[in-house]
Amino acid sequence: MKKGMTLFLLMLFVPWMLRAQDAPQTISLQQAIEFAIKHNKELQSSQMNIDLYRQKVRESVSQGLPQINGTVDYNTNFGYKMDFGGNAIKMKDQSNLKLNLQQLLFSGQWILGLQTSKIAVHLTEQEVGITELDITENIYNSYYTVLVTERMLEILRQNLENMNKIYEHTNNMYKAGTVEITDVDQIRINVGQLKNSMLSMERTVAVNYNLLRLQLGLEAGTPITLSDGLDFFLKNDKSVRLSLEKFDINNNAEFQLVTTQTELNKKMLGLEKWSYAPTISGSYSFNYKILKPELDMSPKHTAGITMSIPIFSGLQRDSKVKQAKITLEQTYLQKSLLEDQLNVQDEQLKFNLKNAMENYDLQKENIDVATRVLANYQRKYELGAVSSLDLTQANNNYLQAETNYTDAILTLLQAQVSLERLYNQLSR
Repeated sequence: MKKGMTLFLLMLFVPWMLRAQDAPQTISLQQAIEFAIKHNKELQSSQMNIDLYRQKVRESVSQGLPQINGTVDYNTNFGYKMDFGGNAIKMKDQSNLKLNLQQLLFSGQWILGLQTSKIAVHLTEQEVGITELDITENIYNSYYTVLVTERMLEILRQNLENMNKIYEHTNNMYKAGTVEITDVDQIRINVGQLKNSMLSMERTVAVNYNLLRLQLGLEAGTPITLSDGLDFFLKNDKSVRLSLEKFDINNNAEFQLVTTQTELNKKMLGLEKWSYAPTISGSYSFNYKILKPELDMSPKHTAGITMSIPIFSGLQRDSKVKQAKITLEQTYLQKSLLEDQLNVQDEQLKFNLKNAMENYDLQKENIDVATRVLANYQRKYELGAVSSLDLTQANNNYLQAETNYTDAILTLLQAQVSLERLYNQLSR
């Protein structure tokens, strides 16, 4: 019984252990993207569609290749004798080996259908590419979110450590009779608020890590450390480059997809039109008599050509052609609408990026000012020139400046991601 339970636990945990070993402990943004794309189940399912449509292309091709079938038959009349005025002729058993070859010689629908199938494969590949882009964009944003929340958590820890020192100093001053108890209480309240803020931020960091793990396909709680820091992403001219770059709509993944869809619908219209054309096929048969009657007049070799001419289908073909025309016109309208939407989106995202750049520079300056003000108030407080209320207010202003700066970093990085997604420039 104990051995059976051990085996059961091994079967339960070994797959998870193997998956955990596969997961990186320290991961860069690029590694995170590669890992997510490799393990994403939705993407794996989409990639299987490519193989599925490739097999459909093979199926379409095979319809124009020679079709060879063979049969072997045996017939008996159980010794039946035919009576011809007193003369009886016994009917012999018969057996035949037949080979039949069918070859499509001309079919407009087959030729166009083959082209349509290849376009469908390309369309599926583009859909998979868009899925990869979506996954990549999500990883970018989640990675950035973890980094900025970790930065804010570190700011709170440092600030709490500093305020604890001020609290101890104030408490000693109170014991020495140089400050009132209200000053001690004011600093204590500020310390308590900082502790709550830090605990809340720790939970936020944990939630953001779990969201990243979910997108990576990892178990909750799997230990991972981000190797790329915020400075790595901020010390470049990407924002300036993106804000000046001209939008080439033909590089956009969604526009490429609708362009391919338009080509596909053109072929579908042609496919319906070719239904009016005749189809020509050839055939060849070989018949070998294994058991044959006395009088056998059937030839061993036969060949022929057949032309199938569609004449009238009750307006069914006409209706299908008109449906294909309507579908194609709808695709043209969708393509035109998407083009307008993407151009507007380009202007809006560049506007957002420029605002984010300006706000980032402003908040970065505010950090320097707030840091200097807080340091000045701390010196004055130690000299008794300002009250504890003034000090806590300066500290709150400093934390607000750090929060605004952190938000500005995330907004700037996300604005970059949105434009790179539009331009199909997200590295993956």
